[in-house]
Amino acid sequence: MKSIPISLIIAVYKRPDALEKIFVSLLNQTYKTFEIIIADDGSPKEIADLIETWQGRFSHPIRHVWHEDIGFRKTIIINRAVCESLGEYLVFIDGDCILHHKFLEDHWQHREIKAVLAGRRVMMNEKKSSAISSSNIAKRKHQNSIMWLTGSIGQTAQYAFRIPAVDKVRNIFRQNYFILGSNFSLHREDFISLNGYDERIIGRGMEDNNLHARVIAAGMPIRSLSQQALQYHIFHRSDPIPHSVETVKRFCAVESGWTEFGIKKSVQ
Repeated sequence: MKSIPISLIIAVYKRPDALEKIFVSLLNQTYKTFEIIIADDGSPKEIADLIETWQGRFSHPIRHVWHEDIGFRKTIIINRAVCESLGEYLVFIDGDCILHHKFLEDHWQHREIKAVLAGRRVMMNEKKSSAISSSNIAKRKHQNSIMWLTGSIGQTAQYAFRIPAVDKVRNIFRQNYFILGSNFSLHREDFISLNGYDERIIGRGMEDNNLHARVIAAGMPIRSLSQQALQYHIFHRSDPIPHSVETVKRFCAVESGWTEFGIKKSVQ
């Protein structure tokens, strides 16, 4: 079977409206040779129905990896999706993040063996999230950087400006940039060398901390793509993070990049 350069793994839970907007932004990508794998944490049938309507519009079939909804189990479904991936390079996003048209090109062009690329996202406010349409996205109107000076939350408007030179300088002075689960990438063999996500982590808000700590323990640098590989997060309200401070500390105090509770365990 012919190799696929990129597997784009999209972590999804419900929100077919948001996923469709991601699909529209993927039609705009300058880098075209990729497969899409939907890592579905137990959504109802609407996600499968949406995927079916979009089949045939990309260079490879969209694949849907699903398990039962018994709580937030992103670590498990992502690992399963990676096991089914065919790409030599993995790019991870969340199912509520619309992409800049050079998103995949930026990840692909800057890839390194035994290194991770970490981007950021513009956090759209509720008003802008409601106003953004698939038609706007198809016309790239969401890429108007100035719009986000008033349409974003916190200090995230800075991530609406694609300025590659900023990342180049930042990566000279800072070796490790924090991994954000909605925007990072690495070679498939490097993800496998870590044994993927630690599947003991159930509930949101700690899986990226643990992966970040293990990447550093494995000696892999984490490069910034915060002013490239731009993405735009659709507003939604979130439940509180369910983990105690002590639990977070325990899962971040690692001595090895490998976890005994990841992909190898999940496929046995």
